Formats: sequence, structure tokens, C-alpha cells
Amino acid sequence: MTLSIRAWVSTRFLTFFVSWAVFQSYWGLWLAGRGFSVAEIGTAVACSLVARSITVAAIYPALNRHATLLRLSRVVPWLITAMAVPYILVTGFPLLIAVSVVFGLIYPIMLPLNETVATVAARQKLLPYGPTRALGSAGFMIGTLVAGWLASALGTPVLVYALIGSCLLMALVGFIHPREAAALDLRGSGAHGFVTLLRNRAFLACLTIATLVQGSHAAYYSFGAIRAGEIASPTAVPLLLVLAPLSEFALFSLARARFESLGYRSLFAIGALVATGRWTLLAFASNWEMLAFSQLLHAGSYATTHLAFAMYVRDHIDVDDQGAAQGLYASLAMGLGTAVLTFVAGQQLSASFSSALLTMAGAAIVSLVFLPLARTKRKATS
Repeated sequence: MTLSIRAWVSTRFLTFFVSWAVFQSYWGLWLAGRGFSVAEIGTAVACSLVARSITVAAIYPALNRHATLLRLSRVVPWLITAMAVPYILVTGFPLLIAVSVVFGLIYPIMLPLNETVATVAARQKLLPYGPTRALGSAGFMIGTLVAGWLASALGTPVLVYALIGSCLLMALVGFIHPREAAALDLRGSGAHGFVTLLRNRAFLACLTIATLVQGSHAAYYSFGAIRAGEIASPTAVPLLLVLAPLSEFALFSLARARFESLGYRSLFAIGALVATGRWTLLAFASNWEMLAFSQLLHAGSYATTHLAFAMYVRDHIDVDDQGAAQGLYASLAMGLGTAVLTFVAGQQLSASFSSALLTMAGAAIVSLVFLPLARTKRKATS
């Protein structure tokens, strides 16, 4: 079976984000069901995120230097599935930390890998990035609803099997072959790409903004499902959580026509301001209506920031260095930055959920300081 590269990349996004929804939205709920405290959950998630920052910054670019994007897309999902199975055996806190770190070294590779494949193909005019990435948001919606309903009907223990099953689905999709496979027969520049990027002031500014804004989602990602359960009924939680990827799906679907014309710097500014407002609103949310509205702001806080960085990489970073750029983004914005703020939120939550969210709002608004440094006239070369 073969698919066009646009359909193939869309399928990769779709299946990965089904599993990501389980891990991102409900993992704190599953850990709480296993008897772990809020502080232990925050520590475990932070350790996993630190492992993520290492693997996507160092391991992924090294792998991409020796293996093509296509080969990695087929092999890595099977490793992820194998590494998810030990979660079934987790009982005590030390074992949880060990499994979280090991899984955190493998699973996050799919983040920069999928993004590199998409931006490389978009650069070659083989697909539009926004509408293609929108299938990832659709996958997140599917995963959020299915996992939520499973947990409501069968209890939180089922979530670990939902994670393993969704990872297996992602691996099985690897048997499908893209027709324009030659476009993905690419290897990255490895450590050389890091040296080039670290000399690029505009790139470092964009990365810092993305790290602060995406990192500010830490409290929501790890403890949002728990917070939603405090405000709404268990059956309503999946419906409330799915509003976030639904708004994200709408933005990515319209990105090509409506948002890319704004430019990456404007999108970074929108992301920072909306994130600040979102966490401030959620800090004082006392009913499901306020929670629902804050969920709809996900398009502005997460998706615009993600799109801004993807646009910058596509248009201003050389193709050979795009794998390293996506690796640093996944490492810092989606990894280390989120890990630090997850740990901070976990310590604050036992005293006040509102104070943790206001800390997240502070991190988001500070990112605007770096916006003037993000300007560049440099264009990417193939």
C-alpha cells in the first residue's frame, strides 16, 4: 500500500497524536489512580521531560545523521511500543522514575522527527504545512475522547493499555510506503547543525520565546485533567479537554490562508499574550463555562507558537540544519522548559492551583522581551 507524501505525513501526525493525547492529557490522572501524590507525579513527569530534552537534542540528530528520515519513521515507533509496556509493572515511586526516564528517552523522538519530515516536504512544495499538521490535532481529539470515555467506563487503569495500543497503531502505520519516498531520503547535519544554529541570534530568540510559552503549558498538561475533574463531572471531562485540540485543529486548517500571512514574529506575540490570559483565567475558573473558554484559547497559546516556530524553521533555516532545529525545539520548548515548570507547578499545587497557573502566566509574558531579537532577513537554502 502506498500514499501520497501529504497523506502519509498526515497519517503519521494522526496516529502519533492519538497516543500523545493519552500521555499528555491523562497520564497525571493514571498516576493519581495508582496512588501517587501530586508532588510525586510532578517529579516523575519532570524526569521524563528532562530525558526528552536529552534525546531530542542529542540522540535524534545523531540518529538522523546515520539514518534517513524514512527509515527512522519506520523503526522508532516499534521501539516506543516496546518501551511503553513496562508501565504495566510500575508499583513504587523508584520504579516509576526509572520507567519514565527510559520511555522519555525514546517516545519524544517522534516529535522532531514528524516535524522535520513535514517541514522538509513543505519546503519542497509537496504539502501545505498547516492543513497537514491539522491531522495531528484531529488525532489528539480522537485520543482525548476515546481515552476519556474508556477511563470513565472502565476506570483509570485502562489508560496504560490505551497508551500501549495507540503506540502499536503508530508502529503498524510504518508499513505504509510514501510514493515520493526519495524526498525523505535525507540525513541531518548532526552536531554541525547545532554549531550553526547557536551562532544564529534570531534562532536563539525564537527558541527562547517558544520555550517560555510552550513551557507555560506545564501545569495544564500534567494536572489539567485533575483540575477539570474538580470542576466538572467525570463524563464531561473528555468533552472539555477535547476543546483544546479542536481549536488547534481549526487554526492549523486555516493556517495557510489566514495565519501565515501574519508572519512568525506576530504569531509569537499572539501566542505569548493569549497564554498569559489563558492561565490567568484558568487560575480563577470556578465553573465549567470558564474552563471551556480557557480550553478554546489553546489555539492561541499553543498552536500559534508552534506554527510560528515551524514557519521560521521552514523559511529561514537551511534544510540540512532543520532536523537539529526541530530537535532543539522539542528538547527545550517541549522538554526541558516544560520539565522545569512542571516541577515548579507540582510543588505549588499542593498549596494552590491558582498560584501555579499565575506562575505559568508570568513565564509566558516574559517571552515578549526576546521578540525584538527574533527579526531576520536570512532565507533558507535547500
